[in-house]
Amino acid sequence: MITLAEELTLLAIEDDGAIAYTAGQVGFGMSLTAACLVELNSRGRIDADLAAVHILSREPTGDPMLDLVLSSLTGAAEQSVEQWVLQLSPQVPELVRLTLGALVSRGILALRETRFLWVMKERRYPVIEGKERKEAKLRILETLLGEDLPTPHDTVLVGLARAGGLLEGFLSTAEIHRLETRIGEVGGIDLIVRGAEAAIREDQAARARAVMLPMY
Repeated sequence: MITLAEELTLLAIEDDGAIAYTAGQVGFGMSLTAACLVELNSRGRIDADLAAVHILSREPTGDPMLDLVLSSLTGAAEQSVEQWVLQLSPQVPELVRLTLGALVSRGILALRETRFLWVMKERRYPVIEGKERKEAKLRILETLLGEDLPTPHDTVLVGLARAGGLLEGFLSTAEIHRLETRIGEVGGIDLIVRGAEAAIREDQAARARAVMLPMY
């Protein structure tokens, strides 16, 4: 099954293989770390509540990206989701490298010089574990433009795509404004997503202070 982090990474790659400007936003990396926490939660390695992230099992998942995050959590003092998303930021380059490597090995992307080309004739991923599914961008659009209740996976995908600024890569400002209520309804449910949003706001606030305060 394709992971949340892999799908978020794909949202930052244009159809022609170019890297979207949204990959350069701090929120993109933080959304990836939050996606890893969601996956670890769903695989029974951690439990997240309003107070902290709790380790339930140290057993490796077999996914290098998830195990990198799990190893950072193991043995450390318990912290909130927001604090972990901020603390894991230095690992973002390695997480991106591992994610892109996984997408290439799965036959979803192919690396050609400076571009990651899609190995797809349609907006569907290759068959993985006997299943075929529409790619993330199309599922997000169908979710936001429809009224059906999305799957838990797609609910978190929308929430992290919004938090990470990835929706701006394929929706106009006017479209995002028009769909704001639906985006909030769909993507604002998950506790880890809310923690990622808080971490991104805190990071932005810290950057703003660094810019403004030294002037006085």
